[in-house]
Amino acid sequence: MTGRSSIVDALVTVTPAVREELRTASKTGTTATENPSGDAQSAADLAIDRRFRDRIASLDAVGAVASEERETIETVGDGYSVAVDPLDGSSNLRSNNVVGTVVGVYDAPLPASGRDLVASAFLLYGPLTTMTAAVDGEVTRYTIDDGEIVDAVPVTFPDEDHICGFAGATNEWPDPIKAFWEGLNAEYKLRYTGAMVGDVDHLLVDGGLLGYPERSSSPNGDLRLQYEANPIAHLVETAGGRASTGRGSLLDVPPDDLHQHVPAYFGSTALIDRVEDRV
Repeated sequence: MTGRSSIVDALVTVTPAVREELRTASKTGTTATENPSGDAQSAADLAIDRRFRDRIASLDAVGAVASEERETIETVGDGYSVAVDPLDGSSNLRSNNVVGTVVGVYDAPLPASGRDLVASAFLLYGPLTTMTAAVDGEVTRYTIDDGEIVDAVPVTFPDEDHICGFAGATNEWPDPIKAFWEGLNAEYKLRYTGAMVGDVDHLLVDGGLLGYPERSSSPNGDLRLQYEANPIAHLVETAGGRASTGRGSLLDVPPDDLHQHVPAYFGSTALIDRVEDRV
């Protein structure tokens, strides 16, 4: 087993504790604190962050750990740098909707380029717990039960496009994005869960396009490059899709800050070409 594979495999063992935190800590609501991006932190955000930090930092293959919930990078040894969004879609807890975790494994100090990713994964805490991971040039979806893998299927990007979903209110989007969205809206089924991991899982099953564009209240987009956009871009492209800022590959965005935001689009080659032509 490679070091990067051992990191991805270790994520599986955390899932029972995460499920327990979702059952308990989420009931207490938000805290009085904000994460480094200015989002309110829930008790679940902080508890699940601790769970992942403790498990990942204990691995011999890991040299540094960073999280959406922590201001700075923690050096824990010599090895890969791991960036984590421990609870993607935490606002969905109030309505008992899907949430997940996103992880990127970089062979470089953070903040790093998406081209330095050697593995990426997202976990989805739905009716089933699943992990979709890109390691060694292949993407696999694992079904997890009580901290163990019980099923594994290969994932490739679908040949046909069926869904689309864009984040944010339409009145906040730049005019070219509004115009582009109107055309998509007439062609594809709308899918938007409020948790990126849920939308990406739909994308890998049904094909199409997801957009997290710049908007007036978030001029640089909603997603953080290191622990959201880059890992999902790596996974989607490994599966055979594409990822873009709307102006070029997400994986080529120069990193300048651990909590840097970036516009992001994930989808088929044909639809990403249309994004780059229009927006």
